Amino acid sequence: MDLYSLRGPYAETLYEPHVALRCREAVHGGVMKEQAAPATRVAYIGGAGRSGSTVLALLLAQVPGFVAVGGLSNIWERGLRDNYLCGCGAHFEDCPFWNDVGNEAFGSWRDLDLDEVLRLRLEVARYRHVPSLLAPNVRRGFAGRFDTYADYMAALYRAVATVSGSTVVVDNSHDLPPALILRRTPGIRSQVIHLIRDSRGVAFSVSKSVLRAEATASRSYMTRFSATEASGLWLLANGLYHVIPKRSLPRLVVHYEALVASPTKEISRVAKFLGEELSTSDLAAFGGDSIEVAENHMISGNPHRLERRQMSLRLDEEWRRKMSPRDRRLVTLLTLPLALPYGYVGSRRR
Repeated sequence: MDLYSLRGPYAETLYEPHVALRCREAVHGGVMKEQAAPATRVAYIGGAGRSGSTVLALLLAQVPGFVAVGGLSNIWERGLRDNYLCGCGAHFEDCPFWNDVGNEAFGSWRDLDLDEVLRLRLEVARYRHVPSLLAPNVRRGFAGRFDTYADYMAALYRAVATVSGSTVVVDNSHDLPPALILRRTPGIRSQVIHLIRDSRGVAFSVSKSVLRAEATASRSYMTRFSATEASGLWLLANGLYHVIPKRSLPRLVVHYEALVASPTKEISRVAKFLGEELSTSDLAAFGGDSIEVAENHMISGNPHRLERRQMSLRLDEEWRRKMSPRDRRLVTLLTLPLALPYGYVGSRRR
């Protein structure tokens, strides 16, 4: 029975996401009984932006039972509000996959209070809220907002898994707050892949003017950052992982450079971390210089996910040739506390 087709004394209660989505229930003789549902598995790709998370997500999408959906925490703005292009090439509101997800999760996207979700996201899922996310019951009122937003996200992940028929949802939102939310969300079993790229490569990438190909309503560009700003963002995005114990946030470190150089080895390692043992035939897809990319429904991420059928696996080190010496020295100096142990500076250079 579809919960959202129920009428009667329970209908209004069930229609509230933060009530209905804790668990699925069924009516037996007029009595509501809880039914335990299996946890939705999520592979969350974290780290700094422009570190290759879209590449990793597309690679993982080749693994049987895995589905990549882009940065799912951005779906509220980029999908529902701004109607960006989906990875399949259709606009969000015209994509059959996302329409089915909305129907499964909320009855319909039209039944969702988007303003409320966007408000909750600002109040819960930002870096300034990390201390509260680590201890949500400390701040008065935060726990309630957290629970409500977490239920919206749980409904979304669960619907993606159901509609796609997949066992693992790959989310490359990359920011830390959504990863912390997932760890405390009932019905979700998440594991983090901490993807790291040389800070100079990231800084050079975010300094460039890049057209948002998925934003078709008007000409729009990705946000650009100076060398100093990029260094700070890189340190924040990666450094917090060294503060949070692994027992609180299980994770695996993957370097972008190693991923592109040895995709078969790295994807095998990631799959094993996620509890999957890949066969020789499964890994054969990663053995060449490029891979076939199946149709994807990634709602945000690097524009090269759009209607892509082939993806070259080559190391993007344009920064070594085109980054100004001044910016290169500045980023190296500012990010040294992490770049050095990561092996990007000195004798351990990757």
